[in-house]
Amino acid sequence: MSTLIIERPDLQDWQRKTVFSILTAAFWLAWILLWMPLITLAGWFFFGVQFNLQMFELHGATRFLNVLLLYLAVIVCLGGSLTLWALYNHYRFKGVDRRKETAAPTPNDLAQWTNHHAEKIGVWRELSNLTVHHDAKGRIERVTHAIPPLA
Repeated sequence: MSTLIIERPDLQDWQRKTVFSILTAAFWLAWILLWMPLITLAGWFFFGVQFNLQMFELHGATRFLNVLLLYLAVIVCLGGSLTLWALYNHYRFKGVDRRKETAAPTPNDLAQWTNHHAEKIGVWRELSNLTVHHDAKGRIERVTHAIPPLA
């Protein structure tokens, strides 16, 4: 008597096992979706019973309003403190512009910072295409100028 491949899942290749698993999951999902209206109805009923118990029989509505008032007080305190801080800064810095543009460094400043001659740096600033070579400590060793090809 021959053994069918369905009765021997160890003889199935991975593609058949994958398709079988996907189909099984899809049909279980469809089965659950068919029951979804009844599950939703039960949830609504349970929610209504719990709402009635918590809000009316156990006086949860008054506790809810107390918590709501506490939250409102915290929001007013935080918002008020931020508003007062903003007004304080507005009156403190009204008419004062502390943002100033920094001046571009002169070739002499750059020469002192890079340990190169100011004339070299002036030439470098006029070039449009150059390569800067650095040493191990990050200082400028040399600068080469590459002339771009004409188009």
